[in-house]
Order: sequence, then C-alpha cells, then structure tokens
Amino acid sequence: CEARGCAWCPTDVPNAPWCFFPQDSPYGYSRGRSIQKTAKGWRITLNKRQALSLFGNDISPIVLEVEFQTKDRLRFRLYDPNRERFEVPLKIDSPGVTADEASYDV
Repeated sequence: CEARGCAWCPTDVPNAPWCFFPQDSPYGYSRGRSIQKTAKGWRITLNKRQALSLFGNDISPIVLEVEFQTKDRLRFRLYDPNRERFEVPLKIDSPGVTADEASYDV
C-alpha cells in the first residue's frame, strides 16, 4: 500500500478502506476551477493529474454531471466531452429536487 504512494489509515467506520490515495496523490483526477449549476444539479470538469496511469488509456478532461432526480434517487454521468458516443435514448421523468431536499449527501 505505502510503496505505491497510498495512505494507510485504520478506521472504525464499517466498510471504509484502510488503504487509499491521499488528496495530493499524482494519480486520478482533480476538479476543474468551477462547478456549473444546472437545472437539476451540477456539471464539473475533471482533469487528469499527471501522466501516471494505473489502468492506461485515461481520458482528460472528463465531465461529471450530477442530477438530483428525486429525494431518494441520484443520477451521475461521466463522459468524454470531446467524443460522442451512443447512449440509450431512455427518458426518465423526474421532478428534480435540490441538494437540501435529498435524503443523501454528495
């Protein structure tokens, strides 16, 4: 764990990992400058931190869209903003709620 640059922190929280990448890790993605508010949630651009890759073929930037659909349902999408892809044309009607109204935290 520590040899890969991970942090090791035992915890009493059920199902929480003891081995994880710290916030300043060279792996993964970092949040772009701003969070865009949308009609039902947020849109955030994520950028690859460095050239290091754990899995290969990383995409940068990627977009994370979070949609608060109902009090108990959240939808999120991760996608490459520079390449179109097929998505099943499934229309889900949802009233949309605010983050404060949801029964979960993001």
